Amino acid sequence: MKLFLLGAGKPAYGDKPTALKQISSSTTVLDWKIHSYEDIIEPQNIYFLGGYHLNEIIEKYPDLNFSLTPNWEKKNILDTLFSAPFSEAKSIISYADTIFRKDVIEEMLEIEADVVFAYDSLWKERFEARSLEDISIAETLIVDAKEVEFTGLLSLSPALAQKIKTLNVVEVGSNLLDLINYLQKENFSVKSFDIMGKWAEFNSPNDIAKFILGTKADTLARLEPLVKKSHIGKQVSFTSLKWQDNPSEVLQEIQENFIDKNLVVRSSSKGEDNWDSSNAGGFESILNVDISNPDAIASAIDSVIDSYTGATLEQDQVLVQAFLSEVKVSGVIFTCGLESGAPYYRINFDDVTQSTESVTAGTHGDLRTVIVSRLNTKNLDKIEPLLVPVLEAIQELEQLLEFDKLDIEFAIDKNSVVHIFQVRPISVNHSDYDLDIKDIKSSIKNAKKSFINKQHNSPFLFGERTVLANMPDWNPAEIIGTRPKPFAFSLYREIITNDIWAQQRSEFGYIDVRPCALISSLCGQPYVDARASFNSFIPNNLTSSLKLKLANAYIDILAQNPQLHDKVEFDVVYTVWTSDFLKSAQERFKPYDISTQEILELEKALKEITKKAFLRLKSDIVSSEELQTRREALNSSTLSSLEKALALLDDCKKFGTLAFSHAARAGFIATTFLNSFVLNSFLNEDRKHEFLMSFKTVAGEFENDKYLFSIGSISLEELTQKYGHLRAGTYEVGVEAYWENPRQYLIPDKPQKPKDIAPFELTQEEILNFELVLKELGSDISAKELLEYFKEAIQAREFIKFEFTKNLSKALDFVNRAGNELKIKRKNLSFLEYSDLEQLKLNVLCVKNIKKNIKKRKKRYITTQAVELPSLIQNISDFDSFERHSSEPNFVTTKKVEAPVHLFESAKEVDMSGKVVMILQADPGYDWLFSHNIAGLITQYGGANSHMAIRAAEIGLPSAIGVGEKLYEKISLMRRVEIDCSGRTIREIT
Repeated sequence: MKLFLLGAGKPAYGDKPTALKQISSSTTVLDWKIHSYEDIIEPQNIYFLGGYHLNEIIEKYPDLNFSLTPNWEKKNILDTLFSAPFSEAKSIISYADTIFRKDVIEEMLEIEADVVFAYDSLWKERFEARSLEDISIAETLIVDAKEVEFTGLLSLSPALAQKIKTLNVVEVGSNLLDLINYLQKENFSVKSFDIMGKWAEFNSPNDIAKFILGTKADTLARLEPLVKKSHIGKQVSFTSLKWQDNPSEVLQEIQENFIDKNLVVRSSSKGEDNWDSSNAGGFESILNVDISNPDAIASAIDSVIDSYTGATLEQDQVLVQAFLSEVKVSGVIFTCGLESGAPYYRINFDDVTQSTESVTAGTHGDLRTVIVSRLNTKNLDKIEPLLVPVLEAIQELEQLLEFDKLDIEFAIDKNSVVHIFQVRPISVNHSDYDLDIKDIKSSIKNAKKSFINKQHNSPFLFGERTVLANMPDWNPAEIIGTRPKPFAFSLYREIITNDIWAQQRSEFGYIDVRPCALISSLCGQPYVDARASFNSFIPNNLTSSLKLKLANAYIDILAQNPQLHDKVEFDVVYTVWTSDFLKSAQERFKPYDISTQEILELEKALKEITKKAFLRLKSDIVSSEELQTRREALNSSTLSSLEKALALLDDCKKFGTLAFSHAARAGFIATTFLNSFVLNSFLNEDRKHEFLMSFKTVAGEFENDKYLFSIGSISLEELTQKYGHLRAGTYEVGVEAYWENPRQYLIPDKPQKPKDIAPFELTQEEILNFELVLKELGSDISAKELLEYFKEAIQAREFIKFEFTKNLSKALDFVNRAGNELKIKRKNLSFLEYSDLEQLKLNVLCVKNIKKNIKKRKKRYITTQAVELPSLIQNISDFDSFERHSSEPNFVTTKKVEAPVHLFESAKEVDMSGKVVMILQADPGYDWLFSHNIAGLITQYGGANSHMAIRAAEIGLPSAIGVGEKLYEKISLMRRVEIDCSGRTIREIT
């Protein structure tokens, strides 16, 4: 017997041949097909009739027979079939992008006829939410007056197999149905059989999962007798229809199966196994139902059935099991990345409340999340040993099901037995991600090497090791995101974090760490070298021995408190003197070998830096005055678009980002002093807020100008001229600038007249407090001069950022124009590197090679999106297993707000008025949101000193800046929240 697999054509989605598509991390479509026939046909009798990327398939399956269809792109499926090496043997023909259960194959072979083919009468219901497009391309025919789908599976008798070689394609037609009709007309016997949904095809990846798994009750029943590393409780399941028709019989069955055990009554609805959305926890589950009380059982069943929407009585089920009490741990594990299907286990669990539903129901706030790489699970015991038997149990389930995109509810009882409550497929469609496990392994391997290399001693840095994190300094996660595209990443490094950052610190009086770069790439994700960062904040005039002690202490503090990775200048490193320094430093350095005398030495050095800071702001930022004149000259020059872009970016470094770095340092000092004054009761929180609202920054002027536009005092052209360079993604060339869509970004939704600026004067008591601090510092400036410095520093930081981003944004415009000239699509420009532009200008790199680089980086970026890394990396094992810690948000204002949540995804016309808006980054390009009368703001990334924190404080908007990935994800699922900035809490309002 021979098997012929028809796989010449291009796949329905993605670039990988369908035969090589992954069903699980270790199983392809072709693996499954071979397995389905392993007891029927020897591998040497399997023939793959291919065309598209056939060499890749041959490389992976060298033992199979292959036949290349000549000129396959222009041929039809019968051209491919008729070129096959048929002989006098029974033959099975199948599409390469379909899989069947073994019993289907066996049933077909038992039917006697020249031609036997399989059809599906359940083709429209075979899996949930089948798209109209997929239905429209299905091959259909009429059987017994009913439209059914042809599966592409058929068998031919030995005699007919010989006959096939003599047929003429032109006479027969273009597809397998044409062949069947032709043979029937030629008086060959033809029979069909209905496989009733027992197959799947790769037009939709969700079809595969639905093929493997059934409802919750079906899956658990199938697994119960097979599992050895976990326990699946005995169950009674029944349809809603059966309950409606015969409730007494159902109750009797339940009470006979569960004697002296209370019950849990769970949903097992088709809607719960929906493919377009996860309804986990969306249906009713009734816990601890009294087995001796039939009325209580009946009420629980009714409640579960009533929770179904769009119920189908014949198919929606109810699942009854014994109730599990005395639980140590309960949770949910996803066996792949939800977003991309990446090879990671994500375990969300509760080891506090003893509830079996706290995770799915979201009833408990202090949940833990652990991420484990499927490529290396051996380090899980270092993170949480309790989860090791859970992982072993889950891996057994994957092996039994031959599928690894699962959503599994579990619990561990008091005897450490793992209980499985639910096994369902992941409901997210990952067809946009064509992941290559080899690429992921290689990327992680290279990242580990890079991390190890960074642990070596450096002649320019103090400290015996380093840790890497994505937020400690210049906040890359906030500014360019955790997975920036290559051009944004390279641009950020070029104009700030390769050199400028260190130059500014050196000029300010700290250690000159050059040529050490601040940020490097791990799997395409930006990570700050904490040792380089901390060195750059150590005063240069300290002794070498103290510098070494401080660097080691700072690194250890961060390593032991990873939750501080976005607050290092507040809680880890001392970069400026404040009046509470001595007390704070003695407490912080207590576990370390740093003497009181050395702390006093550090205090003296920080005092010098701080005193000079109050006097140097104007000279530090004077270079920024060159920006506008030079920008206008470049803009009106006859240079090419590419040359203009590079020149603008060069000016950005020379005159913009260095000045901005100085202004940002001054702004930080101002904010730190204000917070210190509040902490030491020299100024109260309300007075601090009054001061911040007593002057305008650029962002405040923006709001005022938008109001003036709304009343006709300035034109849209004037507004665009002044603010059109802003973009929600400052470094991202693919993101549109405000000038490209001014009506969306610049016109206020519900214009409100800005509040009048109220002058701020220090009280006599506050003046005395300020002067006491200045006297202790040894500064000659007055309290009023100090307050003026605070104002100027905060304004300068925002103004210079505004100015240098004009250069940056204009450069991106010219890059877009150059891309258009070179016929490179805008979305592809994001995959350039800054060096590409330089080499193109010097004629070192040609456009053809640039396009090749773009293609390679696009593929590499898929890996970047897939790889999961922690916010802070301090050990090589962190690349494989880590716990995702909650961040402590930076709350802005002392207000409280309660409002609906709006998760911002794009700049489409959406009414955000009166809502708490959630954005990933505290980027100044999102300033336009403030004109939409939003009720509050939540950002995933961002520090207390970030642009959006300052802007929110200025307008008095209740905000939580930098809530972290874990809390952000949790809040995004809430419908309505309360932000209590004074109480420092965020909670769901139900």
